[in-house]
Amino acid sequence: MLDSQSWPYLESGMWVFITFIAYMCALYIFRFSKNNLMFHPIVIAALMVAGLCIASNTSFADYALYSSPMGWLLGPITVALAVPVYQQLQYLIAAGWRGFWVVLCGGILAPVFTILIMSLGEFSTDIKLSSLTKSITTPLAIDTANLIGGVPELAAAIVIITGLMGVLLSRLIFKLTDNNDQRAQGLVLGTIAHAIGTSHALQLSQKAGVYSSLALCINGLVTAIVLPLFFYFFGA
Repeated sequence: MLDSQSWPYLESGMWVFITFIAYMCALYIFRFSKNNLMFHPIVIAALMVAGLCIASNTSFADYALYSSPMGWLLGPITVALAVPVYQQLQYLIAAGWRGFWVVLCGGILAPVFTILIMSLGEFSTDIKLSSLTKSITTPLAIDTANLIGGVPELAAAIVIITGLMGVLLSRLIFKLTDNNDQRAQGLVLGTIAHAIGTSHALQLSQKAGVYSSLALCINGLVTAIVLPLFFYFFGA
C-alpha cells in the first residue's frame, strides 16, 4: 500500500508519462496531416495536456511541479547544442561572412523589433521581457527569460507562436522574393523560427536543414549570452 510520502512521486511519474504519450499522439497526428503546421505536435500536445489538467482539476502550478523531471532535461539539451555547432562549422565557413551576418543581424533585429512593437501598447514588464527571447529555441529561451526577469513559461509559449508564424510568413516571403537559395532559406528559418523553422527547412531539403540548424544554434547561443549581459551591465 502506498503511503502519503509515495503519492507525490507516483503523481509525478504519471504526469510525465501522460505528457510523453500526448506528444507521441500529437506527432502521429502531425504526420497524418502531412506536416500541416496547424497540427504541429507541440501545439496539439499542449492542448491535450491542458485538457487533461482541466478535466482532472489539476492546476498549472501542480502540473509544473509534477513534470519538473522533464524540465531538468533542458539543461543537458542546452549544452548539447554545442555539438551541432561544431559538426556544422564547416558550413558556416563555406557561407562566409555573408552567412554569419545574416544570423547576427537577425538575432539583433528580433529583440529590437520586439521592443519597438511593445512600446506601441501598454504591456506588462513580464510580457516585454519574456518576448525578447521569442526567436531562440525553447531551452535557451526559458533560461534566458529567467535570467533577465521574464516568465519562463510565457517565454516558451511566445517562442512556439513565433516559430509557427515565422514558417508561415517565410513561405510568403520566399515566394514574393523568388528566393530559391536553400542556404538562404535555411539561415532565415533557423534564425527567426528556431526549431520549428529548422523542422520545416528539413522538409525543403537537407542543405536547408543543415544551414537552419546552424543558424538556430548560433543565434540561440549568442542571444542567450548577450541579453543577460546587457541587462546586467545596463540595468535594463
